[in-house]
Amino acid sequence: MGAFNIFSLVFLGAAFIAQSNGAINRFIPMWCVDLHATPKGSTYGSTKDVMQACVEAGTCIGFKKISGNEYRLLYGLTNYAFNETSRDYYLWDKTGGKTFPNQPNELDALILFAIYPLGECPVPFYVDGSLCRGFSEISREICYSYPTYMAPQHDGTNCYVLQKQTVINSWA
Repeated sequence: MGAFNIFSLVFLGAAFIAQSNGAINRFIPMWCVDLHATPKGSTYGSTKDVMQACVEAGTCIGFKKISGNEYRLLYGLTNYAFNETSRDYYLWDKTGGKTFPNQPNELDALILFAIYPLGECPVPFYVDGSLCRGFSEISREICYSYPTYMAPQHDGTNCYVLQKQTVINSWA
């Protein structure tokens, strides 16, 4: 029952909307959720400005409110954690409205599409056979911080995770 209440809080919030080249881009307030992502770059003084910057930034996955009216772009999402008091994160919804019957919970489709913002592998991974291989700078700790549905494995040198479509197929 507690999980239902948390998900209700996550999805009851109104989406923030940004437009770019005629496209509508939704940013979902992630109430009660901390995103494990890196804030980078300049600060922005309004949600409109930070959303526009995110849409133009390629691998941006959303933004974080860092103080009263200051926001920073987020990159490199690895996972999330529930936090009842969190009201600081906004995730760019790249799902196109897609959900999958066997996804672990209501939030995980949003998370999956944010971890894989550009294709079959997370940034900075690349396709290696049927898996995604991370560069050797990805530590064992970071590797195993990815969700278990990505089947993260570290061989002592490199981190490997499933390709996005493989995860989606497992949720079908």
